[in-house]
Amino acid sequence: MRLEQATQFPRPPSVSRRSAGFSLVELMVAITLGLLLTAGMVQLFSSTKVTFRTNDALARVQENGRFTLEMLKRELREAGTNGFCAAQLEVRSHLDSADTLDEIFDAGRLIIGWNYAGTSSGNDFTVPEDLTPPAGTGSWSGTDIGALPGALAGQVVPGSDVLIVRRQQPIPGVTASNTNNSAIDLNTNHGLEDNPVVMITDCATGADLFQVTNNENATAFNLGAGAGGATPGNNTGGCGGGLCWSTTYDDSMQAFEIVVNAYYIGLSARGEPALFEVDLSRDQADVQPQELVGGVESMQIQYGFSRNPPAGDGQHVDDWLSADQIPADGWAQVIAMRLGFIVRSDENADGSPVEQTFDLSDVNVGTQGDGRMRHAFSTTIALRNRLVVL
Repeated sequence: MRLEQATQFPRPPSVSRRSAGFSLVELMVAITLGLLLTAGMVQLFSSTKVTFRTNDALARVQENGRFTLEMLKRELREAGTNGFCAAQLEVRSHLDSADTLDEIFDAGRLIIGWNYAGTSSGNDFTVPEDLTPPAGTGSWSGTDIGALPGALAGQVVPGSDVLIVRRQQPIPGVTASNTNNSAIDLNTNHGLEDNPVVMITDCATGADLFQVTNNENATAFNLGAGAGGATPGNNTGGCGGGLCWSTTYDDSMQAFEIVVNAYYIGLSARGEPALFEVDLSRDQADVQPQELVGGVESMQIQYGFSRNPPAGDGQHVDDWLSADQIPADGWAQVIAMRLGFIVRSDENADGSPVEQTFDLSDVNVGTQGDGRMRHAFSTTIALRNRLVVL
């Protein structure tokens, strides 16, 4: 028998060739390139995040600053309106005054203000890191108007000026049908709630200021003290047997609700500075501060003062003064205002790490170098109801 030749199989490849991979050098190069690429991506992400945060902070600062200026412009342009009256009338006040109520409701003072110690025109002032409002009001001063209203104690941050604006809001459809000694019969119910202060006038022979103390369904204005301890209340000492009102009103009478708002920089619930508004028109023992614009760190105000003849003409600004530089009995001669604000971002936004100084209404205001974005805003406003002199 012939033996068959054994089947020949191909020789398998060597084990070393089948398991060949990256060398150590190749692996280290790959890891290094991966790390460089990852670092670049992280750097790009971080740079994008910083740019977004900076632009967002700057946009918010710009928005808050513009809103602050526009809001106060509107408020100040309405200050001191006297309806359709073409001339200043002597207003008879029936209010039972106390503290600074005389100044707050004085028809001849459509604005009054106070400035913080060390923030007069030409001073240097640095906004402190701790903006906790002082408990008292002794750090603020204004010429011939006494201290800050007690309702603002513990509300205003150090360095902030305080501004009070008085304006009148028409009460449509309400006029007189008959005038009695201490009451005026109306053609309809007055519809006023919460004891507002009201001025009535016929724009010719008389104007009266008093507080409405009856309810909104009443069809008369009277000089009663009212119930519930309304503030400031009316002086009910009598009129000597004559007419309490400055004139006998008829259907030519106009009625206006007095709106008195205070503006200042306070601390929000988050502990951040903000522009606040407080309505002082009614019960000053129970005021409700309202935050208007966040991030407002400092407010400085100058008042455009027009001197009496012959030194001035009552229609041009002769001096720019801070509140404590206004001459005695000189608030009625303020015809314009300069407002300056510093607005900051809520958080560190990679801004300046060093202290910055801003010129606000002739006060050099320094700020903390905490990396927040800051910008100064300013405007000059003419008080329209002071520019017409007859």
